[in-house]
Amino acid sequence: MIALNTGKGNLPKVIIKKFNKKKINFLIINVSKKKIINRKNIYNLNITQISKILSLLKKNKCNNVILAGKVTRPNINEFKLDYQTVKLLPEIIFNLKKGDSYLLDFVVNLFKKNEIKVVSCLKYLPEITADKFICPIKISNKEMADIKKGTKLLNLINSNFDVGQSVVINNGFVVGIEAAEGTDLMLNKIIPVQKKINKGSLSGVLIKIPKKIQDIRVDIPTIGLRTIQNCLKAGIRGIALKRNENIFLDQEKSLKLIKQNNFFIKVIN
Repeated sequence: MIALNTGKGNLPKVIIKKFNKKKINFLIINVSKKKIINRKNIYNLNITQISKILSLLKKNKCNNVILAGKVTRPNINEFKLDYQTVKLLPEIIFNLKKGDSYLLDFVVNLFKKNEIKVVSCLKYLPEITADKFICPIKISNKEMADIKKGTKLLNLINSNFDVGQSVVINNGFVVGIEAAEGTDLMLNKIIPVQKKINKGSLSGVLIKIPKKIQDIRVDIPTIGLRTIQNCLKAGIRGIALKRNENIFLDQEKSLKLIKQNNFFIKVIN
């Protein structure tokens, strides 16, 4: 049986829907603050209930686990301390201070020590990437140059620091770099700058790729309809994603908006 460890957001909902359609046998361990009810094989737990989570996985013979959805960083005052959590508390606090990527590595290694393998949802759902999405919009040489610059910049920053997955480049100018606020808030912040550069037209590219230190099994760069809507609000003309290392939700809903606004989705190597 596969275990689906869910946080908040649309991705867990998409996985659950597709798993049901494909008749894949799975259970859900929901660690988001919003409880899931009226469903078989669902366990609503606090992310710090480590002993209980490991016990459930072993009891149900779950050798593979998928981590999906955004999980709020645990506040030390909200910890539900069980035996394993107390035992691992110094390591948890240490990795919390180092950054999200290090904390995720700690979680992956914890499962590994208990003979549970963390796998990407793309192993079961390859169709949710943008790799085979056919975008009818042509990309200019300037936009390709912006994509190249943004990719180099992100690789340089994230080879030394645990920052963000995204950057916006417009005609060679670095307009915004994602930090702790996340992609959507970063896009909102750059609207005034974009208006000055664009003067009423769409221009600029959102480049969203994994960090060098990032484990894409547990933290895959993800876009969806809301991302495209926020890009359009910010006057951006397209998004670039890395091949085999992305998730594109709401593809059918997004296509109409893409065509209406001459927007593009580009997959790069």
